[in-house]
Amino acid sequence: MKIKRWKELSEEEKNLRLKKICGAVAVIFVIVLLLLLMKCEGCSSSSSKKRNFFDGKGHAYGERLSGTDLFDNEYGKGVEDYTYSNPENNTDEEARRKAELLAAEEAARQAAEQEAAAKEAAKKAEEKARLENEKKAKAKEEAERQASEDKKKKAEEKARKAAEDKARKEEAKRAAEEEKKRRAAEEAAKKAELEKKKAEESAKAAEEARLKAEAAAAEKKAEEKKSAEDATAERTKAKLDEIVRRLAETGSDSEKQKLIDEGLELAKKLEASGQDSDAAHYIKAQEAQKLKDYKRALSELEKAIALNESNYLYYYDMGKLQYLLKRYPDAKASFNRSIELNNQFPPSVYNLGLTYVKLNDENSALESFKKSVKINPEYEKGYVEQARVYNRLGKLAECVKAYDTLIKLFPDNLSAIMELGSVYFQYGKYEESEAQYKKALEKLPKSEEKTLTAYNLSKVLYDDGKYSEAARYGWIAYDEKDFLLNDSQQANITYNYALIQEKNNKPEDSVRLYKEALSLNPDHVKSKINLSALYMADSNEDVDKALKLLQEAYNTDSQDFSVNNNLGTAYMLKEDYPTAEKYYKAALEIVPDDEDALLNLANAQVKAGKPAEAVYNFNKITAKNSENLEAFVGLAKAQFQTGDTQGAYKSLLYVRSKNPSFRKAEVDSLIAVLEN
Repeated sequence: MKIKRWKELSEEEKNLRLKKICGAVAVIFVIVLLLLLMKCEGCSSSSSKKRNFFDGKGHAYGERLSGTDLFDNEYGKGVEDYTYSNPENNTDEEARRKAELLAAEEAARQAAEQEAAAKEAAKKAEEKARLENEKKAKAKEEAERQASEDKKKKAEEKARKAAEDKARKEEAKRAAEEEKKRRAAEEAAKKAELEKKKAEESAKAAEEARLKAEAAAAEKKAEEKKSAEDATAERTKAKLDEIVRRLAETGSDSEKQKLIDEGLELAKKLEASGQDSDAAHYIKAQEAQKLKDYKRALSELEKAIALNESNYLYYYDMGKLQYLLKRYPDAKASFNRSIELNNQFPPSVYNLGLTYVKLNDENSALESFKKSVKINPEYEKGYVEQARVYNRLGKLAECVKAYDTLIKLFPDNLSAIMELGSVYFQYGKYEESEAQYKKALEKLPKSEEKTLTAYNLSKVLYDDGKYSEAARYGWIAYDEKDFLLNDSQQANITYNYALIQEKNNKPEDSVRLYKEALSLNPDHVKSKINLSALYMADSNEDVDKALKLLQEAYNTDSQDFSVNNNLGTAYMLKEDYPTAEKYYKAALEIVPDDEDALLNLANAQVKAGKPAEAVYNFNKITAKNSENLEAFVGLAKAQFQTGDTQGAYKSLLYVRSKNPSFRKAEVDSLIAVLEN
């Protein structure tokens, strides 16, 4: 194993060795101390057998251990023969001697151990000294070796420096020669470069002069082109402004479309030139409105207004779009702004009135409509809307006056005549309504409008009880219903004519017409109701047909009063009284105060064996209508079933007193039974 010198050790290894040496020294110190202590104890062991420590003299140092006293028994030499004359008397002495022998043996063992420890400590100390000597020798050897190496290195370094100095001088000489050559080459290159630069500068000056001349020419040309383009753009803008003006004035749809198409082409050219125009955006908005692209139209108008905030037409069209999009407060603001910019433009004032209608401000609407005709006395729509406002306000006299004014100013406005007829009908003035519809019919050619006018006139006559005359106009509408492209409208006209024929006691025609109405519109609930009523009118043989129709009608509209009431009647005819009661109750939930339905319910309850409930419902009817003798007869029958014979008798006498001929045979027979 290679032994390291002290200077070769790391700091960690040095610390470790120092700790070990210190530990060994500490052990040696402890061993020496123990040996001294043992020696101190052994001083008195030889005389311990005979010495009396109670003499007050204490411990006597300097006494020697006697080998014969301590080890005789262990090695078999000088053994004394202890013979006791009296064994009992020698027992304590023998025990004492044995204890002394054991103590002597233990002391000898400890002494041997201490001696061995001392030898080991001495050996370690000797080893430490040897290691220290070796360490010093190695350190000396290392120092000598290092000195030799340093001397050698110095010699080598001196030789190296001499070689480097020589090489450096040679390199400097070579570099000086190369530098001389390089400078000569650079001088030649500079001279050539200078000549080249002079040539390039001369060429550059010539090129700059040429480019400057070309740039001046190009700039002049560009200015001329821009001037021409600006002039073209201005002419295009002027044309677009003119188209906008003409669009506001024309009333022809074809002319308007032609102007829009022309304007779009001009707008494209203007956009290609990189210029913008509020008129171009306005025309784009008009085109978008035609396509019903209201969102794009609104965006284009916003751009137009951003470029020109003083054009009333832009705000007018903006208001119309906002109105179409149901943004009525915004529309109101736009129309008001348009009026601020031009208060002599009737359409803005008129449309503001329409917006007030949507905002439920009828009085403001009326003022706007009046103002529109004041600006332009021939502004027809303003008169129409005035009349309509008066009608909605329930002012019949003012409404009629407004329509009369309108019709006088515009006698060919047949729509106004028909509207006036509708207003009269609404207020129950059938003759006046009839006169207006007949006036319109005289001027109308065969058309959808004439068909609908004949239909309306037949309804007026029907409600006025003029069934024969109603049939005449009902037939005109029915005969010319093909002018209506909508099957549902044709079904309504056919149904109306069937209803009139039913009132004219022509059930066969009515059945045929109701069926025809259903062929045109299979979901026509009213035709099913009336046809089912005809099936149940005279006998029960077609009750099943009636039920089928009514169930179909119920599936279409379960909340129809007549459907539920007629279903109750059908089940009454089928003698299914609980089901009949169910449908009558459903009908009364829809129309709670209907007297006929309540009477039907009470009769069904009588048939179903619920006389007490029937009495309650009959009493509800008679309390409200003392003239309903049918209810009094039903009440009497129900009272009879409940045992209230006195009440039944009183009800029957009331019927006889009110109308002696009303169901005379039945009333008389019931009274006779009660009197007997």
